Amino acid sequence: MISLTEARRILSDSVNPRPSVPTPLAEARGKVLSDAAVADADYPSGDRSMMDGYVIPADAGPGTFRVVGEIQAGQIPERTLQSGEAMRIYTGALLPEGGGRVVMQEEARRDGETVTFENISERRFVREKGSEARPGDVVLPTGTRLGAAELAILAQIGAVAPRVVRPPMIHHIATGGEIVAPSEVPQPGQIRDTNSTLLAALVAGMGIGSTIAESHRGIDDPAVLAELGNHPCDLLLISGGASVGDYDFGAETLRRLGFTIHFDRINLRPGKPLTFATRDDQAAFVVPGNPVSHFVCFHVAIRLAIERMAGVAPAWDFLHLEVRGGAPMRPDPRETFWPARAFVEDGRLVVTPKRWSTSGDTFSLAGTNALVRMGGELPSDGRVETLLI
Repeated sequence: MISLTEARRILSDSVNPRPSVPTPLAEARGKVLSDAAVADADYPSGDRSMMDGYVIPADAGPGTFRVVGEIQAGQIPERTLQSGEAMRIYTGALLPEGGGRVVMQEEARRDGETVTFENISERRFVREKGSEARPGDVVLPTGTRLGAAELAILAQIGAVAPRVVRPPMIHHIATGGEIVAPSEVPQPGQIRDTNSTLLAALVAGMGIGSTIAESHRGIDDPAVLAELGNHPCDLLLISGGASVGDYDFGAETLRRLGFTIHFDRINLRPGKPLTFATRDDQAAFVVPGNPVSHFVCFHVAIRLAIERMAGVAPAWDFLHLEVRGGAPMRPDPRETFWPARAFVEDGRLVVTPKRWSTSGDTFSLAGTNALVRMGGELPSDGRVETLLI
């Protein structure tokens, strides 16, 4: 049995990013840039007004000016601005040749064809040509994860099909002849399958554009499991069959498929019999069948493998939070990850442990947005290491 720290090291060393592919902007959110994005032109393309107001020569001072035209955003100025002249200008419009300063509309007194400025701000209120980026400037480096702002930057430079790390294709098998679809009424001895829904939602919630491509349930035959597990994928997840019972066929399935098992026991609660294996550039997990074990194993181990495949920086930062009520936490020699609810109270983030009776208690997960990490003793200061999820 190895520590979770060692298991995460093995995972990091064994799993690599997927190849890069061009992807439309509409599908690129959450993915990671494979190639740096560079500016294709000057940004802004010319000197532009930051305000609605009047443009005057750069060296002009307070006084009265003759208004000789108007420039709207999108228009090309048709004449050069001379000394003693001003033009009405709007936010985003190009400055005319000879114009170097914008006076805000609020500081102007217009009288027919003239405008007077009693005072002129030291600020020019001009976005200078190329002040934000020059041609060839790197605006997003390799490895950037694409959120809304980054997608807007790509749109601005015309990068409508950026190359990104391809999200992993995931295949899932839920073992156990006792499980049936959620839409079915379980007969005596049967239970509804929750793990397929849980894993699909957890993967989708990562926001990397990856989904579980295929899912099968209700199988306890190693030959059938091996046939299903041999479908093309980057990551194979097998729910159940991780223990040592007569009908726990997870590890046997992986061996039949030619996977190398790197570990099959972790000093972890819940999730001790989590199994991890690789075959060439593929990875696989056999996950203990109970839903709370699935939930914890996903956040402490499976998520890391998916992050590595997607080129995403691992989410593994802990906060030291004060406990506010909740269920009493039971210490254990194993490293324990206790489902919890983090929330803001009086301007501070605190955490409440959830009721957790058994690893099969799906209802205890309701509202969980954090995991509390603890060892063999309860903290004396009332503060706990907390992973937000």
